Amino acid sequence: MGLAQVALFLVGAMVFITFARGRLIGSSVLIHEAQNPEIFAIVKRQCAALGLPLPLVFVRQDPLVPAAAIGFGEPYSLVLSSEYLEELREDELSFVIGRQLGHIAAGHVRYQSLLSVNGNENALVSLIFGPWLRRCELTCDKVGLICCGSLDAASRAIAILALRGFGRQVDLRSFATQQASIGDDTVLKWGEWLGSEPYATRRIAELTAFAASAQYARFEEWFLRTEAVAPIPLPLPGSRRLDSGDLAGRGRRILAAAIDIVVLLAVGSYFTPQQPSRPPKVPRAVVVNGLPNGANVQLGPLSVKIPAEKTAPAASSTPAPTASPTAAPQGTVAHIRVAWTRAVNAVVARSLSFTFITFLYFTLLVAVVGQSFGMMIAGLRVSALDLRRPSFWQACARGALIGLFHWPIALLSPFTTCWFHDWLTKTRVVAGERLIARVANG
Repeated sequence: MGLAQVALFLVGAMVFITFARGRLIGSSVLIHEAQNPEIFAIVKRQCAALGLPLPLVFVRQDPLVPAAAIGFGEPYSLVLSSEYLEELREDELSFVIGRQLGHIAAGHVRYQSLLSVNGNENALVSLIFGPWLRRCELTCDKVGLICCGSLDAASRAIAILALRGFGRQVDLRSFATQQASIGDDTVLKWGEWLGSEPYATRRIAELTAFAASAQYARFEEWFLRTEAVAPIPLPLPGSRRLDSGDLAGRGRRILAAAIDIVVLLAVGSYFTPQQPSRPPKVPRAVVVNGLPNGANVQLGPLSVKIPAEKTAPAASSTPAPTASPTAAPQGTVAHIRVAWTRAVNAVVARSLSFTFITFLYFTLLVAVVGQSFGMMIAGLRVSALDLRRPSFWQACARGALIGLFHWPIALLSPFTTCWFHDWLTKTRVVAGERLIARVANG
């Protein structure tokens, strides 16, 4: 898979994940204070302790993925499987929910959503990104343990997630000792290296060691110290207007723009038609009737030699005039003119192609997702002045201005945080954490 295909996959994944939220609302149960208040109370309590805004919580029927957090910014979506909810007790469910909130707090969700558009990574993704994905899982297991406060409940939850109802009959200590039989055997570890999650036995062993450490005691004290009784509130669309403190800094906007340029160049190379290669010209004197000059052709018992074609004109009695040494041959000037015309046409064609692709890229992503791929990586998003999602026409106008004036925008970007296409379309690029912090502080 080339760079262009990867770029197209990433853009498509962003659109797909955004559409997935609509499918969740239409085909899953949204959890709130009146709908499954027990689950909502766990999420609310843990978000308050972790200092997180409340995510959208859904329950759907999924036999493969027990829980997943998806999204590219606040509010994220926390999706729980109805089949696994029937197997888990309250403290075990606290572990499962806490580890997903750990993914949100650590900033894993944006990248995991791209790598796993359905909540379950394929073998190729696991092979390439497996070390990072497994490290994320081990880290968030520790967050889940802090949230539930019980090593036995956390270990039991891991066993149930791996073995369903049979996990409640398993002796956890004996189950955890199976990890020691793997040891340093490379072949036995291949199964873990080809997966996105560590072995369940390793997860339990890691949690057991963490629960006995001084680090766990410090984190548990920090988790219980909180006086917050509610999660951080999110700014509601239309509730207030943006100010200069909410805008993204120049450095992060330039980083996002640089990432977007790489994606656009990759996508542009995929759609730009390649110039067909011209076959080399063969001099007329080289081939006669499809056969080389002077070739011997065997016709049965006879051998016939093709006579060589004369390429030079007959000698003339009058000498040919000699060209002035200072005058350039007319053929050379014509070749230079043709080459120059082709180069200019190629530059114009590529510029128009890049402008059109840029327009489509920013219009589609801002209208559907609210951010470009570079903005997603940098933690930024596009907002109207009243915190609402930009309208379709605002997204079109932004895309058109960026496509037509990308060079002036690139030159002026280091000197301002409100670029001229932001001002003309009445939109702004904001840093989500700054806006949330301002709302939380009143």
